[in-house]
Amino acid sequence: MNGNSITIRNYDSSDFNNYAQLHIEAEKLDQSGHYISKQRLAEDLAHPSFHPENDLFIAEQAGSVNGYASVFLESGIKRALLDGMIHPLQRKKGIATELFDHAIKRAKAAESEVAQICVPENNLAAKNLVLRLGFRFIHHFFELNLDLNITSLPDIEQSEFIIRSLKRGKADELMDIQNRAFADTWGFNPNTRDEIAYRINLSSCTPEDVVMAYLGDKPVGYCWTRMFIEENSTECRVKGEIHMLGVDPAFRRKGIGRKVLLAGMVHLKSKGVTTVKLTADGEDPAAIALYESVGFKICSRSEWYEKKLV
Repeated sequence: MNGNSITIRNYDSSDFNNYAQLHIEAEKLDQSGHYISKQRLAEDLAHPSFHPENDLFIAEQAGSVNGYASVFLESGIKRALLDGMIHPLQRKKGIATELFDHAIKRAKAAESEVAQICVPENNLAAKNLVLRLGFRFIHHFFELNLDLNITSLPDIEQSEFIIRSLKRGKADELMDIQNRAFADTWGFNPNTRDEIAYRINLSSCTPEDVVMAYLGDKPVGYCWTRMFIEENSTECRVKGEIHMLGVDPAFRRKGIGRKVLLAGMVHLKSKGVTTVKLTADGEDPAAIALYESVGFKICSRSEWYEKKLV
């Protein structure tokens, strides 16, 4: 075999260091602003609904990993979410097409009916690739940022709705409220208890970071926050994220969403967070208006594309 040839194959646990190095080198060259760490990458691979030996494909050349494509299967709604990346110095060589061909075959074998992928609006090369692969645009989201250093946050007053953090061992409460809150939203796949328990016990999040609103003992809203340490040679900052925010449909229009959002922001600031980001459905003007009313500003747009598999 030619030492310069590229092999597309399934991921193996022994590939982890090279897989992580791909992400680290790509971020250094692309400077996208994403914080990459080996711990976070390992946590992503350990998701209870993801099986990297079956759902992750790598492009290997001369012992290096030059690209990957992943398939996250959502069997309940027969959807496959695709993701991937090629090393910046190895792009425009057809590697991405080969990787995603493998990913789509995996999705079909798992009886997924559609494959979807998210692409930043300004990534023209990625958009052209997915269009060539037969995907079509279906939806869009906005990314919003807020600088907590210049944001005045009010004191959170208790009312009939009690605000407090999620208690340990109460993953079911978060699962139930999240599945109720997002049941009628675009693209939502109901979460299992194992998935929720996994996500609130990562390096970026603990149960304390999920701010809940209760009416008596009943959860009626929540603001799920996460924190990431941004490391470089001169400083160490903590970036925050509003990962999810939702209200029980039976309790909407009572100000609960705004209250838990502000409580989540107060929580993040108390942890040393300087900037907060979130993603909002571009076709949900009420949510965008809420975020903008507390100081968030739209900074970018991402687009979702879909390919029918049956």
